[in-house]
Amino acid sequence: MNQELTLAPDAGKQAALAALIEALLLASDAPLSLADLQRMIGSETPVATLSEALARLQARYDAHPFIDLERREAAGVSSWRLLANDQIAPYLARSEAPRTSRYSRAVLETLALIAWRQPITRGEIEAVRGVSVNPQIIRTLVERGWIRSVGHKDTPGKPELLGTTAQFLQDFGLDSLASLPTFDDFVHQGTMDV
Repeated sequence: MNQELTLAPDAGKQAALAALIEALLLASDAPLSLADLQRMIGSETPVATLSEALARLQARYDAHPFIDLERREAAGVSSWRLLANDQIAPYLARSEAPRTSRYSRAVLETLALIAWRQPITRGEIEAVRGVSVNPQIIRTLVERGWIRSVGHKDTPGKPELLGTTAQFLQDFGLDSLASLPTFDDFVHQGTMDV
C-alpha cells in the first residue's frame, strides 16, 4: 500500500484525507501545524481542505470517550495532536508502569529558576540556590530539550543567558510561560528557600 492519495473535494476523498491526517497525528512525536500537514501530504492540497478534514476529525474525537484531538496555539500558529484523556487513567493504572526519568531536586530547582526568571545566567541561579550549578545539570536540561542558550549578558565575562524552549512548554502541557503558576506561589509551597 505504497500509493499516495489523489485528493479531490468529494466526500470519499475528504474521509480519506481525514484518515491520513489522523495517521500522521498518531505517528508524530510533536503537534502538527497546517503547514506541517500540507508539507507532508502535498502542497497541492489547499489549507481550506486540510481545515475541513481537521474539523471532521474534531467532530469524531469530540465523541470519543478516551482520545482528544487537542488544538494548541503557540506564537500565533495552531497545531494539533491526539492525546489520551483522563478517562483512560484507571485502565493504565492496572498496567505495568513504564520507568520514567527521575530528576534530582537540584535539576528541578534549576529548571524552575530558568522558567520563571529567564533569561538568567548560571551565576544568578547559583546566587539564588546558594550552591554552584553542576555543569551536568545544565547538560541534562539541554539534552532533554527543555532549555537553550538565548544569548549573552552584557556584563564583564559575557555570561551565557539561559531560557526555556518550546519543548519545555509541550512536555509540561503549557500553552505559554504565562500559564506557569506565579513564582511566589511556587516558593510558598516550601520547595525552595529564596
